[in-house]
Amino acid sequence: MSGMDWTQALSMGRYGLYVWPAFGLSLAILVGLLLHGRLARRRLERELRQRWRRERRP
Repeated sequence: MSGMDWTQALSMGRYGLYVWPAFGLSLAILVGLLLHGRLARRRLERELRQRWRRERRP
C-alpha cells in the first residue's frame, strides 16, 4: 500500500463507520451458523446412536 496511510485505509474514506460494523456482524453471524450446525450434528448423531441402541435390544 504505497502512498496510503493505514488510518485512511481502515477508515475507508468516510465509510469505515458503516463497513467495519457490517463486516463484524457478518462474521459473527457466520461463526454462529457454523457453531449451530456443529451442535445440531452432534445432537443428531447422539439421538441416532441412542435409537440404534434401543432397537438393538432384544
